Amino acid sequence: MRFLASIAWRNLWRQKRRSLITAGGMAVGMTLCMALIALMDGMFADMFRVMVEQQLGHVQVHNPEYPGKRVMYDTIEDASAVVASLDALDGTVAVAPRAFGAALLGGEAGSTGVQLQGIEPERESALSSLSERLVHGTWLANEPDHGIVLGYRLAEKLHVDVGDSLVAVTQATDGSMGNEIYDVVGLIQTGAAQLDRTGALIHLADLQELLLLGDQVHEITLLGADDSREGIAALATDIQARTPDALVQTWWQTSPPTDQMLSLRDSVSFLVLGAAFLVAAFGVFNTMMMSVLERTRELGVLRAIGLRPGRLIAMVLFESIFLGVIATAMGLVLGGLADAWMVVYGIDLSGYMESGFAYNGVVLEPIFYGHVRPGGILLTVAAVFITSVVAALLPAWRASRLEPVVALRHD
Repeated sequence: MRFLASIAWRNLWRQKRRSLITAGGMAVGMTLCMALIALMDGMFADMFRVMVEQQLGHVQVHNPEYPGKRVMYDTIEDASAVVASLDALDGTVAVAPRAFGAALLGGEAGSTGVQLQGIEPERESALSSLSERLVHGTWLANEPDHGIVLGYRLAEKLHVDVGDSLVAVTQATDGSMGNEIYDVVGLIQTGAAQLDRTGALIHLADLQELLLLGDQVHEITLLGADDSREGIAALATDIQARTPDALVQTWWQTSPPTDQMLSLRDSVSFLVLGAAFLVAAFGVFNTMMMSVLERTRELGVLRAIGLRPGRLIAMVLFESIFLGVIATAMGLVLGGLADAWMVVYGIDLSGYMESGFAYNGVVLEPIFYGHVRPGGILLTVAAVFITSVVAALLPAWRASRLEPVVALRHD
């Protein structure tokens, strides 16, 4: 095999320009793939951070009846004690209780139906990025003060601004009509249509008072220190042990569509690789086929002196493998530079989407940064060699089928 490899290496450089052009084309394809995979990995990592860590949380705790019906009576009781217990759990990073209620919100110029969301501002800021989406005013105070933060489109619809007052009317849990006046302290722009058009955030204690919930909440969201599936599943098991009567779900159980969307990362990577190296395969095929055709007489001599068809195939495949090695070396250098650019500078689309890219109720930043993982690089390198070998199979097979007598007469 060493003899065949030596011949293959020399044959590769007999047409130096053609070999370098082919290897260069493969290297460019590899560079583009590495950059695109890094970009896609960065986008999916950002989606995980925003959709899971900042909205769904790693684990959610509900009354078993609440997720299906979302009735305000299906609550977690003794919420303060439950939250304190989960705070003390090893591996817990953030715990945020939430309550929800539909209400009619009105001002001097009009009224509309809204979704009131009661939160503890300090805890919510540790889990989500809502406080960073303020476009005017301030975030909710840590103590209940009847302040309210509105989605900016909801504020436009009600013709209100920071400093104005609104009246919320709803049905309390005892069947009575709850009503209260709230002062607008801030406006948020998230890019999520539902929250921007109908969302209103108030302090959890204020909503509990309005709905007569007492020490009850509808949802407790947690973040764990270990964001792997195994770590999150273990955290959910520990939480279930502390809240045996509650429904404890991991983020992929809470939102299967989010799980399906995030699981597309590897599929997208394979699609990118397939598209890029399908083109590269034609280059390798052309180079190997031309090499075989140009050396028909030479290959006929080798067959005539006893070189078996299998060894002839091996020689041609060695040429394609060496071509892949050269392309990989060039591609790793160029691709490494492209990945570094993606990680440090990213792709800035802020000129086209000032508020970010909204998808499935969440907002991604308008600057997309790359995320490099070893698996993406190894996948690209493997694709180079697979492309090299597969594209050379037909030329190698053709070379092995040459009849020595016919080949020696070839001009």
